[in-house]
Amino acid sequence: DSHLPALAQRLLHARADVTTMPASWSVTPGTALAIATAATAVAIASSLVPSLSVQEKLRRAEERCKHLESQVAVLQRQVKESANQILDPNADIEKQDDITHDAVVQQQKKQQPPTIEDETQADGGIFLKRVGTIRSIYRLCVGTPRQGLLCPNARGCIELDKIGDSSSASSVIGLEQYSHIWIIFVFHLNTKSSNPKRIKSKIAPPALGGKKVGIYATRSPHRYNPIGITLCKIDRIEKIAKTKHTEERIQIHISGLDLVDGTPVLDIKPFVPTYDSVPMDVRLPSWVEGGLATKRNVVIGQDALDDLTVILEKDKNALQFYGQRYGEKTVQETVEYAVECIRQVLAIDVRSNFQTKKAREGKFQAERAKRLQGAAAAAAADGGRGTNAVASDVCTQQLDNLLIQYVVDETSDTKRSTSVGSGAEDTVTVVSIKLLEEE
Repeated sequence: DSHLPALAQRLLHARADVTTMPASWSVTPGTALAIATAATAVAIASSLVPSLSVQEKLRRAEERCKHLESQVAVLQRQVKESANQILDPNADIEKQDDITHDAVVQQQKKQQPPTIEDETQADGGIFLKRVGTIRSIYRLCVGTPRQGLLCPNARGCIELDKIGDSSSASSVIGLEQYSHIWIIFVFHLNTKSSNPKRIKSKIAPPALGGKKVGIYATRSPHRYNPIGITLCKIDRIEKIAKTKHTEERIQIHISGLDLVDGTPVLDIKPFVPTYDSVPMDVRLPSWVEGGLATKRNVVIGQDALDDLTVILEKDKNALQFYGQRYGEKTVQETVEYAVECIRQVLAIDVRSNFQTKKAREGKFQAERAKRLQGAAAAAAADGGRGTNAVASDVCTQQLDNLLIQYVVDETSDTKRSTSVGSGAEDTVTVVSIKLLEEE
């Protein structure tokens, strides 16, 4: 038949296509060759069956040819996919990695967030964020009261920090309904030992006259972790509006505090008597009870009173935490309130044996401290009463924007033996008051 040569040629071409497949095909060349050979044989054999007409033979051969071509097309697609995988062998791996990563993320979302205990076990420490900073009448550690409620006229404030995207204003909602707060803070001016392994486990409180007790039996600021807690009275909470150059600020004005200016605040908690007070049958060491009952005699000289009056008459806002801004209506009220604060602070200014000896000899001058050097020169140039120079036997102490000049006289008749070294029963006389002005 004239059609058979063309048909045979077409089948042979298909057979040649599949026999030249590369080794990377998913169907091996041997298998493909078998398929092509079988298809060719079937097609030719069917075309030679004598019982069929020529037209039927051609039709069946055409069907076999189309089927073979279809198989070749499938094999070609497989070859193309295999070639792509050879060029980018990581495609499937990356796809699997993406699936694995997504599964891990989803699993982590289902897990609970880590606790403080988890973080402690991981790095051996606890990270604490400051929530605010103390602004107070005390700029030096020496002379700052050991407990704030012993000096109810001492004033200051807490300037709250903005923590993350939280609202400082929202954080104090309802706090004004309490009268007192606990302040947890850091003793940031503690000096550090040159030997980090040298940690004192015993302290010599001034009220014990040189004897030592365990650190946990004292309120000493020098502790394994320099963290303290104090109780203060809330005077008012002030919201300072946002300006062009400053963000909105919140200040908690407090009194009866014993914290140095710049102290970092870790937390604030409301005082609740039911939780925070205990029955009256409280046990205390005798040296603590005796120390609380002992106060120094403080005399405010007339020259000192006149000095303060002149300062306030010249500038009613000369003081940072006293005056009309804080409720005192007249200069006289401000003088009386500030002088009472001076009296309260000096009355309980009990120091170590070494510091007590310096005070008795007039060798303690606050203006020599690094934190006051910028303001000391202004005090010396102040046009107050009397001489500006400090006498050789006069000590000085800073309170608010004032430099208090005083002398210490050792008493010869002490009621407690430990007062000899601590100066707890000495007499303090304030002889002058100067104004500290920042340069």
